[in-house]
Parts: sequence; C-alpha cells; structure tokens
Amino acid sequence: MKPVRGRPRAGAWWYATGVFSLIHAERSLFARLVSRDVGSRYKGSVFGALWSLLNPLALLCVFGFVFGMIFKARWGAAGETKNFALMLFAGLALFLFVSECISRAPMLILQNSNYVKKVVFPLDLLPLVVVGGAAINLCVALGILLLGQWWIDGAVPATWLSVPAIVLPLAMMMAGVVYLLSSLGVFLRDLGQVVGLVTIAMMYLSPVLFPIEMVPEQYRALLQFNPLTVPVTQLREATLYGHWPDWAALGVYAAAAYALLVVGFAWFWRSKNGFADVL
Repeated sequence: MKPVRGRPRAGAWWYATGVFSLIHAERSLFARLVSRDVGSRYKGSVFGALWSLLNPLALLCVFGFVFGMIFKARWGAAGETKNFALMLFAGLALFLFVSECISRAPMLILQNSNYVKKVVFPLDLLPLVVVGGAAINLCVALGILLLGQWWIDGAVPATWLSVPAIVLPLAMMMAGVVYLLSSLGVFLRDLGQVVGLVTIAMMYLSPVLFPIEMVPEQYRALLQFNPLTVPVTQLREATLYGHWPDWAALGVYAAAAYALLVVGFAWFWRSKNGFADVL
C-alpha cells in the first residue's frame, strides 16, 4: 500500500472534485479493497461467490410467490402482460444495492477502526469501497435481469445501453449517504437501528413492489423524494418496456445525487479528525 500524497487543502473546489481525484489517485488500492471486500463475504462458505446470484434469486422467489401467487398481483392497473417476475426483479435489484450500502454504513468506521490511526491510509476510500462492492452485486443482478428478459422475450431492446446513465446517479447518491452515515455512526451508536427501519420504509414507499400508477395521484409527488423512485421507474422503462429514459427527470436526479455526494464527502472530510478521539 503506497503512502497517500500530502493531504490537500480543503476548499469548495476540493469538496466538489475530491471523490473523483481520490479514486483516480488510489485506483489500484481501491480495486484491491473492493475485491477483498467482495471476497471476504463468502470466504469459507460452501457456495462461495455463487451467493451473489442466489441471494437476489431467493428474494425474488419469496416476493414473487407472496405477491404473484397468494395476492394474485398483476403489473399495472389493467393487468399488463409484462412478466411480473421481471418487473419485480428490476426493482429488487436496485433496492438490494441501496440496502447494502445503507445498512453497512453506520458501522463502517467502527469495524475498520484499525485504519483510523494509520496516517498513510486514505480513510475517505472506505465508503467508496462499500458502494463499489454493492455495485458488483448489482451488476450480477442486472445480468440476471438481462438473461431473464432474453429468455422470456427472445430479445433485449437497445435501450439497455442507457442503464449506466440510470445506475451511476444512484451510485453517486449512495456514496454521499454512506459518507454521511459512516461518519455519524462513529458518534451516534444507535444510528444502525434507525437505518434498518428507514431501509424497510424506503422499499414499501417506492415503486419496488408495485407500479407507481397504483399510487393515488395526490401522493405520487411525495414518492419522488424517495431515492429509489426515479431509478426504479427509469430502469423498468429502459429494460423491460424498451423506452429511453426521461432525461429531464434523470438529469434533475443526477444533480441532486451529485450535490449529496459533495455534502457527504465534505462532512466526512471535516469530521474524520475526530474519529480517533471517540474510538
């Protein structure tokens, strides 16, 4: 592990570009940490990395059985013929990504306290490692979605090419959230319990398990404040309906995601000097 270059002088420009500069400067270390993070989850298990496939498929089977078989749910107000399992899986894939990032954030620094007092270690990289590891699992889930659509429909639309433009803003937003929660978790040890409740609420108050058209018109605007709403709806449009994303809505979402990333990074940068005193 190479020593980190001199600590940059914090300022508005550094906060706005610091994350990208950090990834570029420490790209080799970042890749190794993400690889180790993903590998450590399945170390010693019988199925190993295969769990990255089994987990989303198992969750899909449970929700598919409950909503599709027991409640006889259909997608859309008129019971569209689009495969219910694929619609459900598209939403669950993004939810699992968000859930993994948020649930790990409060304990991140506490579980890696050995790095806090290492001057040569870029502590700011740890939240990005969490997002990077979750992103790998998301890519696996999206691969399953693509293969499932090809198997059922016999083809995949060209609008799949827009998926990175949908996922990247969500990843930026989650990076900002992890920066905030991981730093706050050092000082507020009960944060993990609150985050668990918020994660559940995010799933049921977003169009993960149902189409947004089922929500009464007067409440739909409220769902837009859920960070899952725009990515989930746009992902389904691009992958399963073959429509290009709503670039205006996606642009607004990306701007909000970038703003949260800057705020989260700035907060982490300014508060990390106090970690050692608490730990």
